[in-house]
Amino acid sequence: MHALVNQGNGKYYVSYVFGYYTDITATDEYERYVQSIHSPYFIVWDENKQKLIKWLRMVPNTNYLIQQIIIVDRNRDNWIIDDEGEGCVNFLSKEIIDSIVDEEKQPADIIEKCRNIDVGYTYNEYTEIKTDEDVKNFVIATGEFHDARIIKEIMQADGTLYLRFDGIWGCEVEVWFWGELEYDTSVRHIENLDPYWSCSTLMIKDGFIYFVDEFFEEEELSLDLIKQGEYCYFKAQHMKYHIIPN
Repeated sequence: MHALVNQGNGKYYVSYVFGYYTDITATDEYERYVQSIHSPYFIVWDENKQKLIKWLRMVPNTNYLIQQIIIVDRNRDNWIIDDEGEGCVNFLSKEIIDSIVDEEKQPADIIEKCRNIDVGYTYNEYTEIKTDEDVKNFVIATGEFHDARIIKEIMQADGTLYLRFDGIWGCEVEVWFWGELEYDTSVRHIENLDPYWSCSTLMIKDGFIYFVDEFFEEEELSLDLIKQGEYCYFKAQHMKYHIIPN
């Protein structure tokens, strides 16, 4: 698993993710809900890749939900996780992490193992959607486009449609569509009463990419069905995106 560690003001770095945990201690149901949003943290490299640190999923000490970890590669094949989805890479444990993460000098053997599993990864800032795994990475990175809004829409000279979205937790996203393109953004134009997306569907089907501001199962998704409703949608042979941390 890899993520963009969002440091704020557009500053970020790419890190392997070595673990994910929550610290929910409250007994009151509402307080447990609040903690479930604000307490989750990831174990990542520090900015210089010299030691492991805890990095909260959300910016602390604010009433706003500002995401500061953006997962760009969801693969956790070498993790051991529990029923709640918490866990870490298979050569660590929560006990080991807790014992070293606040130490200035961490065990050399552990740091070496962390370096070894991080070898060879290159973050591609401009990713073309080609596989179902690309789709899943896009969905987790962008939070299914919850609260997204189109702030720029340009049809380029070569027939490529360019869009820029804001409102996504922790980032803005640029998207390009091309190849037998069909689309309609009119219901989400920024001057409309409700330009914000609540959710989305991204799917590769029959050689095309579909992206819609609504949830659809694969068996029910078709352009004819989409056109029957008032949806913002895109259908094209190709799609590329770029994440811009806030």
